[in-house]
Amino acid sequence: MSILTDLPVASSDERVPPLADWLRHAGAVSVIREGRPVAAHYGSAATELAVCVKGVGLAFRSDLDTLAISGHPAWLDHVLGKALGGRVPQTGSATAMAGALCCRVDAEHAVVVAQPGAAARWRRIAREAIVVGNPIALADRSDDMTVLTLVGPRARAMLLAAGLIGELGADDVRAGSLAGVPVVIVREAADRYLLAVGDDGAETAWRALVDGGAPLGMALVGSDALARLAAARRTFV
Repeated sequence: MSILTDLPVASSDERVPPLADWLRHAGAVSVIREGRPVAAHYGSAATELAVCVKGVGLAFRSDLDTLAISGHPAWLDHVLGKALGGRVPQTGSATAMAGALCCRVDAEHAVVVAQPGAAARWRRIAREAIVVGNPIALADRSDDMTVLTLVGPRARAMLLAAGLIGELGADDVRAGSLAGVPVVIVREAADRYLLAVGDDGAETAWRALVDGGAPLGMALVGSDALARLAAARRTFV
C-alpha cells in the first residue's frame, strides 16, 4: 500500500481531527492559529524546549499542510525546480526552503509539508503547471494525513524502539512501516525527524511511538517549544 496513492481524500467537513482524545487527556493547551486548532504546549513551553534539547519530544503538527505531487520524473523535476529555485531533491532526499519541506519519496512522487502560507505558494505553482499542460497531479492531503515531529538527542533511539530500523542521513527520506502502518519519514537534522502517516493509521503509529519512547523519557511537546527551537537554530519549524 502506498501512503501517497491509496488513501481517500476527505473533505474538511468530514474530517475528525486525529489524536484529539490523546492530546486532550495529555493536557494540551490549544490555540487557534491561521484558522486551525494547534497544541501550543502541555503546561510549560520552557520545559518542553528543555526536553527537545536534552531528551526527546513528540509533537502533533496540525499547524502544517501536506501536499502530494506526482508525475513523470522529468515533469515533476520541472515543477519542483520552479518551486525550489532549482534545488530539486533526488529520490530519497528532502529540500527545505521558505517554510516548506519537499520530500522526494520516489522518482514520480513528492510530499510537501509546509506552513499554510508556503503551502499556498506550492499549490499555485503546481496548478499553474497543470493549466499549461504539464502532466502532473496535485492532491491536498492536509485533511487525511497526520504529520508528527520527533526531536532531541534520543529521537533515533526512540524510532529504533518503535520498530523503524535503518540508518538515515541528514535530509534522507524513506517510505516505511510503523506498527504495520505506512509512513514517510524524513531526517531533517541529526536529532530531528518528521513523519507523515494517513489519518486512518495515526493512532496506531502514535501509540507505537509513545510506547517506544516511554523508557527513554519521551514527552509531548507543543508548537511553542518547536518555534523557540527553530528560532535558535534558524531551521524549518
